Amino acid sequence: MHPEAFEALLHFMYTDSVPEMTMNSLKDGAALAEDLLIAAGRYNLKDLKSLTENKLCRCSHVGVSTVLLMLAIAEQYQCCKLKKMCLGFIDSTANAWAIMATNDVENLARSSPRVVKDVITEILDTRKTRSKRLIKACIYAFCLQMLILVFAILKKQ
Repeated sequence: MHPEAFEALLHFMYTDSVPEMTMNSLKDGAALAEDLLIAAGRYNLKDLKSLTENKLCRCSHVGVSTVLLMLAIAEQYQCCKLKKMCLGFIDSTANAWAIMATNDVENLARSSPRVVKDVITEILDTRKTRSKRLIKACIYAFCLQMLILVFAILKKQ
């Protein structure tokens, strides 16, 4: 455990809050967050886990280069909100292609195959939903065109 994480853990245990300096440091890297999540799990500090997860979700920590690491952390420490946010980020077509181009995908596949399955499922479900919406829009447009054509024919008679 990093000294800053240990200090934050002690501070939390005595005050039920995390020092602002520590919360700002969560923006800098996942190591501190992971240390705090490990400590929260080890000592059954649900509030510390929640604070850490919420901070990770709020700060712009998730990007193409960090999303798979954050997703692995979310899976390992059962951080549902963080996992959902990461999957939502991956869901974008541009993000998905950029992420797939990194070497992190192979590392994630080795360390957390279940997470890779979740990523693939999320992408496929979103594509399926988008396809259904597109088909519905086309059907509505076709029906609207048919109604306009019928009214035009009736108006001429």
